[in-house]
Amino acid sequence: MSTLSSDQKLDFIINEMAKLRETTAEIATLVTRVTTLETKVTAQDAAIASLTAEVKYLKESFNDREQFFRMDTLRIFNVPGSNNETGLSAKVYDTLLKPILAAARANGDLPTLPQVGNTISEIFRAGRFAQGANKPPPPIIVKFCSSNIRMAILRNKRNNTPPPEVGNKRITIVEDLTPPNHKKMRDLLADERVEKVWTLSGSIWFSTKKDKKAIKVKSPYESNDSILL
Repeated sequence: MSTLSSDQKLDFIINEMAKLRETTAEIATLVTRVTTLETKVTAQDAAIASLTAEVKYLKESFNDREQFFRMDTLRIFNVPGSNNETGLSAKVYDTLLKPILAAARANGDLPTLPQVGNTISEIFRAGRFAQGANKPPPPIIVKFCSSNIRMAILRNKRNNTPPPEVGNKRITIVEDLTPPNHKKMRDLLADERVEKVWTLSGSIWFSTKKDKKAIKVKSPYESNDSILL
């Protein structure tokens, strides 16, 4: 550049300044575009957060509604049978429910011993029997004629459920939970921090090994970590 004349040097500087102005304008344009994109992303993040909260609310509301409609039903596990069984209502009543209802009447939970027609509204197997040894029978879902009968069975089942037949597992009677509630219950049962899990009117309760305090699960969609905080 030292060999250039003063005019040439001036022209060079002018050209470089023009390039610099063009570059500065391009940078300003890019900054504007980035700012616009950041504004759009922020708005989209807010919209996504709002939609996520709405979806969570709708899922919880639907689950609560479905659980409410199960308030007259119970699930019974390990009752033997076959895919061709008949008279399931009478069988379950005579061999399983009747002794429990008799205890409920004796304990004052029911005024009389209801007969099968006044006890069971609907009954069915939740699936078909699987082939192979050691396959558990599909559970039985029973819809009762009244919530009082259902509650009486839950209160009196502990010492009045008939023992299993030879070679069969113990019969258990539990509340009929929605899939999300059932999954959350299993997740809590598998958590080493949890001491005990139970249900009450479709709601899940648990106690921890740390403080033994009874805690109600507000949403089955919450993680164990957030629930156990």
